[in-house]
Amino acid sequence: YTFDQFVVGPSNRLAHAACGAVCNQLGTLYNQLFIHGSSGLGKTHLLQAACAEVQRKDARLQAAYVTCEAFVNDFVQAIAAGQLHAFRECARQLDLLVIDDIQFLENRESSQEEIFHTFNVLHQSGKQIILSADSPPSDIPTLRDRLVSRFNWGLVAQIDPPNREMRQAILHKKAQLRGADIPDEIIDLIAEHVESNIRLLEGALTRLISETQLG
Repeated sequence: YTFDQFVVGPSNRLAHAACGAVCNQLGTLYNQLFIHGSSGLGKTHLLQAACAEVQRKDARLQAAYVTCEAFVNDFVQAIAAGQLHAFRECARQLDLLVIDDIQFLENRESSQEEIFHTFNVLHQSGKQIILSADSPPSDIPTLRDRLVSRFNWGLVAQIDPPNREMRQAILHKKAQLRGADIPDEIIDLIAEHVESNIRLLEGALTRLISETQLG
């Protein structure tokens, strides 16, 4: 995922601009950055694009994208293997730490404690943190108050579902990236009937292209 592949519109403009700005002023602007929205609206795309952009600008910088589930699993495995110090060193020496789907911390007290301390170390060192979830920090069940407070320190940006015109633009962009020439009326028909998220839009486009090629 890259910023060039991301379609910007009213529903995601703030989140996109914030990610771009963070890449230019790592650790000093919007630290931390918290992006939230329903599943399939482009949060993962933006987070991975930010990692790619930071490393493109300066290959010496250490940036890591990880899902919250993977972070928790690695944390548990590090405890079991007696490698907790190495795990912490790896996470806390990064210039950019990106954690996707942070709502996975729900009901995980030890993992919340670990992320709390990792957050503090990175923030105090002027390192950048970007997080995402399906809801704002205060709406994540069983998330400790001090984590909610930390996650609200920087900028909290919401991504909303795209309107019809933006869904059309996304379909045109995805078709172009796949080298497919889809008539405007077909694009509009898909955009009209698939409203909930971008992932379903892509799925409908993929099926259309596959059936056309196989037919």
